[in-house]
Parts: sequence; C-alpha cells; structure tokens
Amino acid sequence: MSDSKISRRNRDFDITTSTATATATTLDFRDVAGAVVSFGTMSTNAASLQIWVGNSSSGTFRRLYKADGSVADITLSPSSTDGRVYALPDEAFAAAYVRVVAGSTNSAGVGGVVMLKS
Repeated sequence: MSDSKISRRNRDFDITTSTATATATTLDFRDVAGAVVSFGTMSTNAASLQIWVGNSSSGTFRRLYKADGSVADITLSPSSTDGRVYALPDEAFAAAYVRVVAGSTNSAGVGGVVMLKS
C-alpha cells in the first residue's frame, strides 16, 4: 500500500500597509488553511497590525475579535534591523476575505508579503 501524499497550494501576495481599511489589500481566504505575513525592516515604534474581515471582496469589512472579546491583532516585535514573519490569528481563517491594516502610522507604508497555504 502506498503512502498518501498531501498536496498543498501556496500563494504569495504583495501588500503595503495602510491605516485606512478601505485602501488595504483584500485577501481571498475562502480556501486558505494558514497564512503568515513577512516584513523587512519596520519602525521600532510600530505597535500592531489589525485584521479586518468581510463576507465579500467589495463589501463592508469589520475588525476581527476573538471569542473572549479581545482584538485579534498581530502585536509587532520592535525591530529596525531585521525582518520578521508573523502568523495571522486563527480566527481569520473563518472569514471569506481579510485585510491587514496598520495599527498606527508608524507601521503604515511598509511593504510586505502575505503567504497563504491551502
């Protein structure tokens, strides 16, 4: 009996962080099982990335919260000398569409890559 092989698909999307939800890149999460966001250097004053979700790519997006009522933000590690990769919160994978929004102007305008696994 041969071993089963699991085949996964990976997709990468370039993003530039913005504090405006309306201009943030819309990511299609309808068949996504995991995701990370990778950034090069970022301001040491950058605090967080917010996760916003919607049920259509052009509809209303709302801020994502965990079951305990706390925001499902990504807390950024202060660094100006090396890149960082952050996992998106588990709660995001129940959404159809996701936007990664800068939590402050210190983390706005930074280019990154979101890597999706399905």
